Parts: sequence; structure tokens; C-alpha cells
Amino acid sequence: MLGVPLPIPDNPSVAAAKRSIANDASSPHLATVAAKLRTSMITLLGDLIRIPSTSGHEKPLVDHVAAWASQQSFICDLWETPDQAIAAEPLAKLRHLPLKGRPTLVVKSPTSHQADGGILLNAHSDVVAAPQPERWQFDPFSGHIENSLMFGRGACDTKGPLVSGLWAMAIIQQAFPKGIPGGLHLELVPGEEDCVGLGTLTSVLRGHTAAASIVLEPTEGLPRCASRGGCRFTITLIGQAVHGTVKWLGKDAIALARDVLEALAAMEKTFSHHDEGLFSSYPIGRPITVDNITGQGWQGTICDQCVISGYFELLPNDELSHWKNVFQQELLRRLPCPPSEATLEFSEEYHGHRLEQVHPLCQYAQHTLADEGESLFWQGFNSGCEAGLRATRLATPTLVWGPGSLVQAHGINEYVNLHEVEQVALRVARLAIHRAYQKSGQV
Repeated sequence: MLGVPLPIPDNPSVAAAKRSIANDASSPHLATVAAKLRTSMITLLGDLIRIPSTSGHEKPLVDHVAAWASQQSFICDLWETPDQAIAAEPLAKLRHLPLKGRPTLVVKSPTSHQADGGILLNAHSDVVAAPQPERWQFDPFSGHIENSLMFGRGACDTKGPLVSGLWAMAIIQQAFPKGIPGGLHLELVPGEEDCVGLGTLTSVLRGHTAAASIVLEPTEGLPRCASRGGCRFTITLIGQAVHGTVKWLGKDAIALARDVLEALAAMEKTFSHHDEGLFSSYPIGRPITVDNITGQGWQGTICDQCVISGYFELLPNDELSHWKNVFQQELLRRLPCPPSEATLEFSEEYHGHRLEQVHPLCQYAQHTLADEGESLFWQGFNSGCEAGLRATRLATPTLVWGPGSLVQAHGINEYVNLHEVEQVALRVARLAIHRAYQKSGQV
């Protein structure tokens, strides 16, 4: 169990060794190790950004990470999960790209002894697309570096955080060649941008478990102890196309879409009232974000069909089915058209998670930052991510942590600060060591 002293014999020599190793976690020694790895890890990040691993095309990137990990003498489990093997899972019934050709990878470090499952880092291998590359300052798959910033699609979501995790593993490997109790491991899963949770599910069903998990996402370098749940919605509006010169004889689906957008904005305001303290600093409690609007019709006519898609993001303890029902009822109530002219479909859903700040994993994180003279104000990660899958299904204590910001994620000129990539690597390594070699009665 996390937080229970490890089963190391309690004698003076062993106790002294534990104190020495625990002190190493906060000493300049690990920083020196991290610095020696800097050139190779930044090179790795550039290599990964230059692989355009959009959803459905993750394999070249995963193979590259597996080859790198094998060269570092880490233990790799690389496999593909057939869709039929998980067909009975509710998550697999949601709309998603086929899993064929989209491998999952688990990278394991050696452990000095099997105290428990250790800490399992989680990163996703896919990125969103980068259309209109001419609008970028640099090629979105170049890994260009300027002023200690590396630019490229996936730089902060989530290849920068992935490299922070691999860097942390390499730091521990260099500092503790025989490993640490429990170890620090990593799973690289497909499809987070396509169907949140499905990739992590393939690892869970493979039998990979851990005593704790850290999901690698852009959190501005600070650990977060909660994340959002949510769902993707698609609203289809049906009109009647006629020539624009006689538009009063038809029904314009685009005009109806304006009403829907106003309704969604009003719903977001209504849904924003909450008492979840970890999200109190965010001005929108339950965001409703439209990210795609398409119209269908013929040149010179009013539109006979308009489709509006987006995300409805919830708070950690929100019950998903309840809020989907609330969303549907509120939308129908506000629409100025009969239900036959508007359909609503939910095509993706994912659970949030919440870890109490008194939990030992949070305390280890707090202790790690305190060693650097930094205090920690706990907040939730203001997005959905893979954290909910293990936290909900296996009750795995989970943090979300990584370099970069959601401000840059998915956007044009996405970047990550290389100093922050190294800083998170060092902090995660120190947390893993604090946890493995905790002092009796001290977190």
C-alpha cells in the first residue's frame, strides 16, 4: 500500500543507508546526473516531434521510443491489442479509430527489490493534426529550437512531458544502477486524442498495474491532484434547402445553428456553479467548447444540414450519465425547433479523478517541491486526460504532471520550454526516490 513503510529490516546500518539515499533525492547529485543527460534527452525530444504521430499513426513514434528504451537497457513490453479482444468493454463500444497498427508500450526499470508496483508514468503517443502548416512560425514537425523553446506539434501535448518521464527514469538508472524499491516505469498508450482512456485500458487488460500513477500532461511544471471528466457531443440540425432568392420558402440550418450556439453559451453559464475547490480558480466550472461546425448544401442555396461538435467537460466527481441527461434536456428546452429537426449524439466519454491532498502521493510531491524552496498550491488539471481510467477502475492514486501549458496545447506554434522539461524530470525522479526510501514516520 502506498504510504506504508517498505519492508526493509530496521537496523542501524540499513536505516543510515535509507537516510543517505533519501537525502540524495534533494541533493545537487541528481541535478548533476540530469545535466549530463541533457543533450541526449533534448535530441530525443526533437526526434519524437519530427515523427508526425497523429491519431491512427502512432506506430513509428512508439517503435522509436521502444528502440531508445532498449538501448538504455530498460525492459520493454510492446504489443498491439486487437479490437475484438476488448469488444466487451464499454469504453471500446464508443466511436474510435481501429487499434490495428497502433501499439502500446510499457517501459520498466530495474528494481532493487519488489516492494510494490512502484510508480507508473503514463503518456499518450498520438497528437492532434497540424493543418495549415504555413501559418506556423516553424514547420510543425521540425522540432525547431529558439530561446530554449522547442516548437512543434505535440511539443507540450504530450511529447515534452513524455521525455520528462523518460528523463526521470534515466536519472534514476544512472544514480541507482540496481534500481529503487518498486521502481519508476512508463506506459505509452495510443489514442488519447481520439478516445480518452482506451489506450490505457489496453495496458490495464495486459496486466500492468502500479501502486501509483503520474499522467504526463502539460501542467506548467506543477503536480495536479484532480482532472476533469467529460464527453464529446455532436448536434445535427436539419433544414430544407432552397435557392437563396426564395429562402423564406425553406429552412436554414445555419440560422438554426446560431440559436444553438447561443443556447450552449447560456448552458455553460448555468452549469458553471460548483463548490469544487480544486477548480475554483478557473472562471468556467463546466466548459462547453464547440470546436467544429460544418454545413451541407449546394451553391447558392440555404443550408439544409449543419453539424456542431465539441466537448462538455465536467468536474471530477460529476456523474457522467446524469450530466449527459442534463445537457440533453437543457438543449432541447432552449432549441427553437421541434426535436425531429435536431439530433444529439455523445461519441466519446471519460472519467475524471480526484486525489485528496493528504494522500501520501500528494505529500511526496509537496515534499519534493519544498526541497527546492517552493510551496505548492493544489489545483485540478483543467482538462480531461488518461488519469480517470486507472483511478476509477483500479483506485490507483494518480497525479497529473508535466512541462508546458494548456494555452499552447493543440495550437499553432505549440512549444515547450526545455528548462521545464528537465525540471519536471528531476522533480519526478526525486518524488520516486522520496517514496521508495521514505523515513519512518515521515512522508
